[in-house]
Amino acid sequence: MEDTGSTLNATGSIAGTMPIANASQLVFLQNQLVSIKLDESNHPMWKQQILTAIRGYGLEHFIDGSSSAPAMSIQATDTSQKTVNPEFILWQRQDQLLAAWILSSLSESILIQMVGLYTSREIWHNLEVNFTGQSKEKLLHYTMKLQTLKKGSLSMRDYLNQMKNCFDLLASAGKRITETEQVMHIMSGLGSEYDAIMVSVSSRLEP
Repeated sequence: MEDTGSTLNATGSIAGTMPIANASQLVFLQNQLVSIKLDESNHPMWKQQILTAIRGYGLEHFIDGSSSAPAMSIQATDTSQKTVNPEFILWQRQDQLLAAWILSSLSESILIQMVGLYTSREIWHNLEVNFTGQSKEKLLHYTMKLQTLKKGSLSMRDYLNQMKNCFDLLASAGKRITETEQVMHIMSGLGSEYDAIMVSVSSRLEP
């Protein structure tokens, strides 16, 4: 960015007097409700909602790094002095509106991790880095738990509840288990006393 004699303050904005940007060009996402706040267990569902809205408003270039901010200053046509670029002001205000909306969709435990990050790109990148690693670990953990879960001495209700919990946890980590796969996992954890039921289920023509 060009040096204008102005500096970015702690909030990421330009210190000093700035001309008013055209507010009619800004997209306000505050009316776009997000039904869930991001926590440690629901990143895939949260991300789907957030990305759908961001792409719908055509703002994805703010978070994916495909574009950068305009120059902070421009050369005035009638003087040798430089002045603050109105396009930069507009870009910065849109970025801050997007960043504020993303932050408003985070639970308190996640929000505290974003302290010190001011642009939507910084916030989004930090979330992606943190949750990509967590998702891989969760997928491995829940997959192993699902493969080793047996009915044993559990009641059928408890066994099925634990199976459903595994399916739900895998889905929250980004891996959806189809209904057919769920049936196969449930059957594989049953004892020999259920052989007749498993044969009946396996031979059905209807799902």
